[in-house]
Amino acid sequence: MSRDRTPEEVETRAAGAPQSLAAELFADTLPDVLPGELSKVLRPELKPTPPPTIPPRERDDELMSDLPPADYHRGRLGGHAAGAPMRRVFYGLVLVFVIGGVLLVSWWARTRPPMHPQQFQLPAGTDLDARPRTMAWSGGKARLGLDRQPPGILAIELPDRTLRLAEDSDQAQLKVEVREGKTVELKVLFGQVVEELAADARPLLEP
Repeated sequence: MSRDRTPEEVETRAAGAPQSLAAELFADTLPDVLPGELSKVLRPELKPTPPPTIPPRERDDELMSDLPPADYHRGRLGGHAAGAPMRRVFYGLVLVFVIGGVLLVSWWARTRPPMHPQQFQLPAGTDLDARPRTMAWSGGKARLGLDRQPPGILAIELPDRTLRLAEDSDQAQLKVEVREGKTVELKVLFGQVVEELAADARPLLEP
């Protein structure tokens, strides 16, 4: 800072310097290239041209002036929504056929005529009457079967009961568990079984 200038003068001159510099930089010092009349000739004023008129044709009366209400503006979403009723009908038919098929198969499995497969085939000339048709089970878990046709088992002897085929049953299978000389579990898988109880045994099959 100069000693012969007051601080107010220095601040005033410093603040005015950028304004004069900006005025010199951005001043329009270039003259107009084209004079006024010549610029109007070389730069004609552009005016908007009106659209061409389409001449009437003989089938113009078939065109619709007012479009019907539709969802064409929705694009693919509109097409998807338009096909929704038909899809519901199709899905409903598929569901009805699946349920009907399941019910039909279950009804046929319950009502089909019983078949007696030949589980064992012995050689010709075998003495079937001499073969024992009773087995004993004394302990543990087992899945056992009864069969009326020879050489199948007709009775299963447990420590506290004897299991036999019912009169109107040709085959049966059951699960049994014997523990410490007592039958603790007895479940018939298919067929009908009759149990003959010992003196201190309780029934495990429903009558």
